[in-house]
Order: sequence, then structure tokens, then C-alpha cells
Amino acid sequence: MSSSSEKTDKLPTRLPTVILIHRSKESSSQCGKGFLLETGKAGTSSTPARISKSAWTVSVEGAIEYTRVVYDLFPDRCKVQLMVQSASEVRTLNSWASERQRLLVILDELGRVGAPNGSEQACDFMSGISGALESLGTLFHNLSADGSNSGCTAVDTRARIIVLSPTPRSDSLSALARSISQALRAYNQQAQQSTDKSPLQGIDLEVVHLTEGTAQVEKAKLASHIAVSVHSCYGQRLIPLMSSLCREHYNMASTIITGIPMKEEQQGGASCNYDVELFHEADIHKDLLPLGLPTTSAGQDSDHPHSSVTLRWSNPRSVLNVQFCSHACRVSPVEVNSRPSICLFQFVLGGRSVMLEQPKKTNFKHVSHILFNHGGSVFLHCLPNGKSFLEDPPSISEGLGGRVTDYRIPEFGILMKSNLLVPFEASSGEEMLPIDRAVQQLERSTRVWPLVYGDAVLFNMSEDVQNLLTLLTYERLSDEHLQECQHVIYQLQAMEGKNQQLPSLSGTARIRTGSKREEQYKQLWSELEEVAVAASSTSPRHQEVLDSLRQCRSVATRSSVHTESRSSSRGMAYYCKHGLQSLV
Repeated sequence: MSSSSEKTDKLPTRLPTVILIHRSKESSSQCGKGFLLETGKAGTSSTPARISKSAWTVSVEGAIEYTRVVYDLFPDRCKVQLMVQSASEVRTLNSWASERQRLLVILDELGRVGAPNGSEQACDFMSGISGALESLGTLFHNLSADGSNSGCTAVDTRARIIVLSPTPRSDSLSALARSISQALRAYNQQAQQSTDKSPLQGIDLEVVHLTEGTAQVEKAKLASHIAVSVHSCYGQRLIPLMSSLCREHYNMASTIITGIPMKEEQQGGASCNYDVELFHEADIHKDLLPLGLPTTSAGQDSDHPHSSVTLRWSNPRSVLNVQFCSHACRVSPVEVNSRPSICLFQFVLGGRSVMLEQPKKTNFKHVSHILFNHGGSVFLHCLPNGKSFLEDPPSISEGLGGRVTDYRIPEFGILMKSNLLVPFEASSGEEMLPIDRAVQQLERSTRVWPLVYGDAVLFNMSEDVQNLLTLLTYERLSDEHLQECQHVIYQLQAMEGKNQQLPSLSGTARIRTGSKREEQYKQLWSELEEVAVAASSTSPRHQEVLDSLRQCRSVATRSSVHTESRSSSRGMAYYCKHGLQSLV
């Protein structure tokens, strides 16, 4: 078991997994039909001998295949621990520490364990489950301690256990699920009283039995925190089954590279084409879905269908030019020991880049992916189908808003400067975080913000009106601010009474001249009321600005049906009442 003093430096992005291999007398029994092996010297004829693998060998190969793919694609991000259970003990092959999460460490420990001799007693199934729960609890305790030191305290304590057993259980699936639930409940009660373990929120249990019958699977789920699956398969299909489980657990897909040229010595150096299938994250295929490419084929494993895309080998390059990529991830070969896979990876690791093109629908080829080496690991890069962001941007006139000069580009620059974020350490006594206050300020500033000048008259007015719009975005208004807002409103009312032309920004004739002046003022008051209504919920003083605006609009409405002199006298009386005698 890993001790509580071991530190795990990174939080797992996917469920940590414990693979538990049973070691009993059934582990020494032959598993599967075996294969023929020639034992004679080269050039001599001999009868091939049939060699059969034991259940122990098949289980180890399946566990190693699962671990290999995880370590290849998610190094230092996903953790897998192997355990070997016998009748007397549960032995941990590798701890959760990063330096022990290596395939060579596991292989070295398996060499020390050795093969079973056929005299081992049967394993207690629930004893191994309890040992796996304790190891996972230690992992999550260390992650919680490290997360508290770094400011991150939320750790998802769900985990997965995979059991490889040469003998099937006699109880039913529902009984097994209840036993797992009881074991988890008992462990959590013990962990709550412990100082070096954390309780677990849920367990995903995968039990694989090696049988000679037909492959089948049964699944059961208790509430939302316990899921149990029981798989039955024969020896030759265990590695494909473990690969299928790995793809399901880590959301992986595959890419088949076809048309890879390789020279064959048996054919006098002639070149033959081969195919190589690669595992990787499934997200790299999301850009290909709109293109209608087949992404639901079975790959090279027809018994366990999975998402796969076929790409064709293109001309390799010795020097890779800078390419804009929408996604990049590590890849791992499906058949790690096959000659085509080895040659392909040696070719890429040697410093060459491989361009991959989509199946041709027209006479033009489209390169969509690149295989390239980064620090001794092969990555698959996905190239975007449209224009690159690194190219010259399209003209702004191609979008909404009409002419290029019609956009409020200077105002947008002012908006960005006024909402600039700077580093700030919040004190413990503050009610709101600075980032939350900044978000609220941006929200107030953009409640009404047209993109182009032609969409509004109000935002084309002189500096005094712009000050009114700025004050309405404040979180609080003082008495001076309120008087200044009302002063601008009364000024606009007086200008309308004198039938004066609307003042536009200096140097910019943005106001439409084709419409009548009365219609321009009508549009101005409607837009101003829209801004005031949007800001009225900020504070009571913002509501007072809205009330003053509506009073002025009501005065203007009543004045429009009277004579000009009578309208002017009423306006003067209203202004004098508010102490603004300077407006004549």
C-alpha cells in the first residue's frame, strides 16, 4: 500500500483506476486455443508445437495494455495502480507518486512477483476490493492536502476498480452490487475517523472473468454512486476488451493512417502500403464532423466498434513550417509491436513530420492533420478547415453595420480602457471580490451600447450629453451628479422648445439630415428614456433621473398642442421652479 507521506503533485483529470489481478490455482490453467511455434533451426523442417498462454499471462497482458495506453496519452494526468491479490495478501506494484506511474516500474514488479505455481488458494474477492478502496482513499487524502496548500480544495473522490479474475463468481449481479455498496459504506465510516484517508463518493467497478464460453456483459447501477459491470470473455479477446474499456473510460477515438509506403526485403526492396491505427482523445475529431467524414466505423477491432477516421499518408517533410492548429494531442499505436507501427513512430521521432489528408472527394487534396514529434512524444495536430486566425483578418465591412467608418470604433476603445483589469489583492473585509465588481461595471456600461453610429441619435450628441451617458453607468450618484444629469435633460428640453438643431460631435456629421427636426427630437427622447430605464435599477438616484426625464417628456407632449408662446412660458416656469434660471 502507498503510505500517506507520499505526495501526488497533480489532480487527476479522469477517474483514478486500480487494476486488481487475482492470483490463484486457476491462474496456471491454459486459457484459449494457443498458437503454433516453430522450434527447429532455420532451414530445417520441424513440426510446430502448440503453445497456450495461462490465465495469469493473459491477465497481465490485458492489464499492461490498458496501462500502456493511459500512460502514453495522459502522462502525469491520469493515474493507474496495479495490484496482485493472492490468498494471503494484496500486493501493490506501483504507488500513486508520479515517479512510480511508469510502465517499466510495473513490469519490474511483475518480474519479482513471478508466475503462479498452481498451488495457490482461492482469493477472497471482497478482501481485494477493500484493499483497493484503502489505496484510493490514501490517494484522495494526499490530493486534498496538496489542493489545500495550493488554494484548491474541491476534489472529486470518485474512482474506478477493474478486477481480472480467472474464475467467475457464483452470486448474482445484484448481490455483487449490494456487497460493493456495503464495502464502500464500511470503508467510508472507517475513513471518517482516520487521519490519512478520505471517504469516497462513488465507485465504478469492472469485473472481467476469463471463460471459454461466449463473451457477454452485465451491468447494474445502485443510485448514482455505484456502477457494476461484469464481463465474460475468453483469453484471446481480453486485450481487445481492455482496449475497449480504456477507450470508454477516457473518451478516446482512433485514426487509421492508410497508404503508408514501406520497403519489404522479401520482395526485393519493393514498396508496399500498410495501415496503422492510432489511439488519441476523441475531441480531435470534432472539427471533422461537419465535413461528413465517417467517424463511426469499427476501426481494426470489429468486436468492439468505436469512433474512427481514415486519413491518407501524404508527402512527409523534414522541416515543419509554422501551422495554425485547432487541436493537438498525443497518440499511441493500437498494435504497439507491429512492424508498421514501429516504423511509423521511428520515422516521426527521427524529426520528420507527416502530412495526413482527408479522403479525396474532388481532384484537390486537403491536408487536415499533421503527425509531429514534441519532446520524444508523437502528437497529432488538427488543422482548421476554414481561414486561419494568423492570416489577414477580413474587412470589417463584410460583417454587420454597413460602412467601415460607421462602426463606433473610438468609443469601443474607450470602453475597453475604462474596463481594464489590473492585479489586485482583495482584503478579507471586502463584501465583493474585485473581479465581481468589474463584471458588474462592464454590465452597466453595455446595457445599451449600439455598435454603429447609424443605430442611434443619442450617442452622436455633444460632450454634455456624453457626460450624461457616462454618469448613468456609475454604481452610485452623488447630489452633484444628479443635478448634472437633470441639467443636461433640461438643456435638451430648452433646445427643443427653441427648435434648435441637435448638436453633433465635433468633426463627425453622424446625425441624419434627411429626417425632420421634430422626428430627430422624438427619436432622441425615446433613446434617452431607453438608457435611463436600463440604468434605473442601479440606485434610487438613477430612478430620480428617469423620473425627471419622464416629467420633461410629459411637459413637451402637453406643450405641443398649445401655442408657441404659451409653451415657452410653461417651460420657463418649470425651469424656475427647479432653480435653473440660466436656461432662457
